[in-house]
Amino acid sequence: MRDVFVVMRRELRSYFLSPAGYVVGALIVGVSLFLGASAIQQGAPASMHAFFSWLPVVLLFFLPFVTMRLWAEERKLGTLELLMTFPVRVSQLIAGKFLAAMVFLASLLLLTLVLPILLDAYGELDWGPVVGAYVGALLMAGAYVAVGMFFSSLTRDQIVAGILALFVLLGLFLLGWPGFLLVLQRAGFSDLMVGVLGGLSPYQYFSSIARGVLDTRDLVYYAVFCGFFLHANAMVLDARRLRG
Repeated sequence: MRDVFVVMRRELRSYFLSPAGYVVGALIVGVSLFLGASAIQQGAPASMHAFFSWLPVVLLFFLPFVTMRLWAEERKLGTLELLMTFPVRVSQLIAGKFLAAMVFLASLLLLTLVLPILLDAYGELDWGPVVGAYVGALLMAGAYVAVGMFFSSLTRDQIVAGILALFVLLGLFLLGWPGFLLVLQRAGFSDLMVGVLGGLSPYQYFSSIARGVLDTRDLVYYAVFCGFFLHANAMVLDARRLRG
């Protein structure tokens, strides 16, 4: 575990000591708060529904900018080869980078707590669904990070890694969006096929948790989803280590 935390601290410094980290972080917090607050109507019951409706979209478009550099930058600077010579397992490198990204994103989500706190101060906010939605948002962010890390390991070009992750995440998002699933049904897809395709989307499970229902199946899905892409990431790095 010590090696994992060493890698994690190294990555966290790059987030919190670089202008890019602050720019992306400010955009995620600022845009999500703006979209959530702009939908609040005066006199309406206090609700975070609008905020959590927009948050998956905001993370979808900005998280690839967080993950695109995780491996691509290492390859571009030539430090990945150096990391591979250290007496540390590939799984520990991946775990350290993944945890660093999650700590960074968790800190950003903490900053957005200003909105529910203000809503609670001026109205009676039901904190149960809000807490559940924040847990779901963190799980969904973990799924996005795992996808982004995998594509970052495939190329030394950060822009290419970001674009690939963005398009894959957009496709997964659409598979969980009810409007898109309705289009598939009208196009002749069977209910079974639509259900299978919808079950691949992290957004669908986030929507379930955001309603205040924390199902074990949702947790299993995110664990399997993240595990799949992190394992694929490890396979790419192991292959590169074997090639020298």
